[in-house]
Parts: sequence; structure tokens; C-alpha cells
Amino acid sequence: MKNLKRLTKLNILVAVFAVAALVLPTIITFWMVRRNDAADEKLNKLAETSAHQTVVANEIQDGPMSSVAVIDQESDKQKLEKQSEVVPELTTRESKPLTINANETASDSNAIQDTEKQNQKNSNKSDIVVAASNTDAEAQSETNASSETEASIATSNKKKVYLTFDDGPSENTDAILDILAEYNVKATFFVVVNDDSNAEQLNRIVEEGHTLGLHSACHVYSKIYKNLFSFEKDVTTVHNTVKRITGVDSKYYRFPGGSSNVVSDISKQACVDFLHDNGYEYFDWNAESCDAEDLSLSPEQLNENVMSSVRNNEGSSVVLMHDLDDHNNTVSALPELIETLQAEGYELCAIDDNAPTFQHYISE
Repeated sequence: MKNLKRLTKLNILVAVFAVAALVLPTIITFWMVRRNDAADEKLNKLAETSAHQTVVANEIQDGPMSSVAVIDQESDKQKLEKQSEVVPELTTRESKPLTINANETASDSNAIQDTEKQNQKNSNKSDIVVAASNTDAEAQSETNASSETEASIATSNKKKVYLTFDDGPSENTDAILDILAEYNVKATFFVVVNDDSNAEQLNRIVEEGHTLGLHSACHVYSKIYKNLFSFEKDVTTVHNTVKRITGVDSKYYRFPGGSSNVVSDISKQACVDFLHDNGYEYFDWNAESCDAEDLSLSPEQLNENVMSSVRNNEGSSVVLMHDLDDHNNTVSALPELIETLQAEGYELCAIDDNAPTFQHYISE
């Protein structure tokens, strides 16, 4: 009986060991399979990560990412795009899968360094611009100083030039006044007046600050110089007409033909005495354009005539020109004449009580 019990226990042990021998390899095999599956899954994830990183790197270099990569890795793309904006050179570098995350720190550092370099370049450019601006400002300052020096030299001659126009008003009077106004120059008009037909132009001459002088009432030599009475009547007529129209009591007179004319049949001294006895003063000239002598003279020739005399005169100059309907070249020459006189430092003035007379006739 005891032997039977021992045999039974032995059989049970054998059966247990047999079952264990059968089951254990299965368990071990199952465990190893699961372990291998876990390892494979880890490897797959690692491979997926590597593949994704490769796609991201290639996207930076080659073009847009797939929609799946955009959905799964949006934050990585945004980071890379920000880096690309800061450091454009990243878009052309060679990508290395599985190391891109490690390189991001280096890229950030490079981006900072590149940004600092760019800022330094911009700063240097700003310095260059500022330096250039300072150089331009210095050059401009030197130019202005030079211009001021030239202007100072030009104005140092202290000579005055009196532009005078005889025989107006005419169809050219307004054009002459326009030019004078443009250059802010004052002149003198020795007018021929005996009625109100030119009242508007006479008043404009006065209103714009020019000097209104007397030339005659008719400018007909045979009538004016017929005798002393005719001369006195002509002077009185032009004076009274101008005063009535403009209110100006002008006492500046210019003889028709000049004080040394040879057409007068009466004593020049008698004419001068009449003028002086009645408060008048007569003015001749020491420079002229010769516009009344030759209408074919060009504006350039007219100005050359004027400047030749002005430059050779020791002191101031009184310039004779004419305000007549057919003297268009006189009008055309005027702007350049004014510019030349101003450039050479002459002061342009209208005749007043202090102006030189340059009288051709010397009183007896």
C-alpha cells in the first residue's frame, strides 16, 4: 500500500515535470516573441521619427511637406520656418536625418550669430550713410561758403547801375515791368505823355516802385526846340499830365536827344536855366545799348554794348534804353542783362535825388 502511494506521488511529480517541460518553452517563446515585438515597435517608432525628420529637412530644401507631415508635425515646421525667416541660409544647407534635433541648438546659436552679424552690417551701413550724409553736408557747407565768398566778392565793387527807359509808355511797357518784377529790380522811365491814354501803365510804374521821369509831351524836335517858349510849354505839359494822372510831382528830366543834341535852335543854357529855376534836374547817360540807332542789333549785341561801358566806367553807370513798340529785342535782352549785372556785383537802382546826372552839356 505504501509502495502504491509512493508510486502515485512519483507519477504526479513526473507528470508535473512533464507538463512544465512542455509549457515552459512555450512561455519562454511567447515572452521572447513579445520582447521582439516590443523591440520591433520601438525600432519602427525610431524609424518613423527618423523618416519624419528626413521629410522635414527635405521640405526645407525641396518644397512643401505632405499633408500628413503638416498635421503630425505642425509645431516642428513652425519652428523651422521661424529659423528660416531669421537665417535664410538654412534653406540651402544639407540635412542630416536623426541629428536634426541635436543640430537645432547649434542652428539657434548660428541664427543668433548670423542675426548679430546682420545687425552689425546694418549698423555699419547706417554709419556709412551717416558718414556720407555728413560728407554731403560738409560739401554743401563748403559750396555755400564758396558761394557766399563769391557773392561777397561780387558785391564788393559797390558800383551802382541805373537802368533807364526813354519814350514810353508803349506796347512793351508791361513786358518790361514784368521782367523787372521777376528780378525785383527798380528802374526809371522817362515818359512821353500829353493825355490820359497811357494812364494805366503810368500808374503801374509808380505802384511797383519805379521812378517816373519826364521826357517830353510830344518828342518832336522841331516843335520842342522851336524857341524857349515852346520848350517851356512842352516841359510844363508833360509834368502836369503825369502829376494829374499819378499824383507824382516828378522833377527828373531827360532832354529829347540828350542835353548835347544838335537839333536845338535855342540856347541850351537857357533851357537848363529854366529847368533849374523851376526845381528840375536833367539826366543824361554814360552807357547805352544803342537800341534806337540800329533795330537789327540782337539781344546779345545790345547787352554787349551796355556791359562794355558799364565795366569801363570808373564809378556808377546810367544806362540808356528805349521803351518803344518796335523794340522787342530790348525786352528780350533785359533778363540776361539783369542777370549779368547782378552776377558781377552791381547794385541796380532807380534814379533818385542822390543819383549821378552824367550831364553831357556843361553849363556856361
